[in-house]
Amino acid sequence: MELITEARAAWLGGAQMRQKRRRFKDFTYGRQWGDVCRTPDGRRMSEEQRMEEEGRVPITNNIIRQMVKSIVGRYRYLCAGVPKGEERVVQGMMMAALSEEVNEQVESDARSLEEFLISGMAIQRVEGGEGVNVSPERFFFQTFQRADGGDCRLMGMLHDMSPAQVLERFGEGDVRRAEALKEAFRGSVGAGSGHLFTGEAGIEFSTPVIPGTWRVVEVWELTGSEWLEVYDPFSREVREEEPDALYRLEGLNRARRGVGSPALEWKHRTREEWRVRWLTAEGVLLKEERGGEPPFVMRFYPMIDGEVHSLVEDVIHQQKYVNRLISLLDHIISSSAKGVLLYPADQLPDGFTWRDLRRIWSTPNGIMPYKRTAKGVSPEQVHTGSAVGAGAAEMLKTQLQLFEEISGSTGALRGKSASAAGEGMLLAELENATITLLDVLASFRAFTRDRDNKLNK
Repeated sequence: MELITEARAAWLGGAQMRQKRRRFKDFTYGRQWGDVCRTPDGRRMSEEQRMEEEGRVPITNNIIRQMVKSIVGRYRYLCAGVPKGEERVVQGMMMAALSEEVNEQVESDARSLEEFLISGMAIQRVEGGEGVNVSPERFFFQTFQRADGGDCRLMGMLHDMSPAQVLERFGEGDVRRAEALKEAFRGSVGAGSGHLFTGEAGIEFSTPVIPGTWRVVEVWELTGSEWLEVYDPFSREVREEEPDALYRLEGLNRARRGVGSPALEWKHRTREEWRVRWLTAEGVLLKEERGGEPPFVMRFYPMIDGEVHSLVEDVIHQQKYVNRLISLLDHIISSSAKGVLLYPADQLPDGFTWRDLRRIWSTPNGIMPYKRTAKGVSPEQVHTGSAVGAGAAEMLKTQLQLFEEISGSTGALRGKSASAAGEGMLLAELENATITLLDVLASFRAFTRDRDNKLNK
């Protein structure tokens, strides 16, 4: 119970990080009007609801997604070859994408890099000879300071296992043990929607997400242990004894001195080792093992004073402002000739109601009949320009330029440029863009190198 309480506390401690990750993920995949705002009358609602309440259309122009795809595409292009030590042979993108020999690890790493750009976290589980991506929604840990989690003393993962998997893994072929396992999980079967695209947002510690599964908690804890290293001069053997064997060893030495035999010698030793335990969400122990090391490899960016800040986080404000300006321009265009209208009550055309007048006024290219007061009056088109629209367009252009400068995802990174005149300038811009992203990509490279080292072990 003490361990499951610590695991739950570690899980709750990461709630803010998971909440930030969900927001960054929403922005990456186009759900960009969900931030909560306060109206002038004090009500709290999403930005989308406020826009709709004000009669405006929330428009999304998702440039964050394009940035992420460009960086991941560049990574796959650089990795499209046969590994040779620390070098990789660069081949054509299309040949690599259409090659029959698909490198599954590069595919998994590409998705891990996408997660790294969105949340600043990359986590994989080494099993079956490969690194399998782990969602940060299912991973928990105690506080640590190193970017690779090397100083973490407790970490774990939430699993949704089918009853057959649980009985096979923890039943040990014992019928009574299998019955005890069924009793431990009674009433805790997952009852999710079962839809393929529900995602894992809002996952809970105790409740399975996948229907028909049981929640199993895997906890790795670094614990200290102590023992006595005993040397027997008579047999020249070294063995380990528990610390509470001290009085017994002293008694043996007294007996040996009585018969003239050499006395035992011992030293007090301490060490730390990992211990993994598989538990139910209620704290029932399913299995325990000592030794080894956690199968997880992780990297957090940039991990300054324990803080994580992703690349997507850097450009969210520019993305919001771009959406706001585009929506503003759309509103200006749609209402440029349809402001508040002052209309004399005694000049309503014959056969028209105020509803008809309002409908015609709010419709572009509408025709408004009226009685002319002089014979020289001819049909006239009314058009009002808007200086505000021109200013908003300039601001939109500036924000798009700022987005590229902040993210480093310039046109050259996507193979095009509006300013490069010739191949040399394009390559120079590409090199500069790559240097901007070098820190992020080098940090991710350190992650994959740690994973490869663990695989080699």
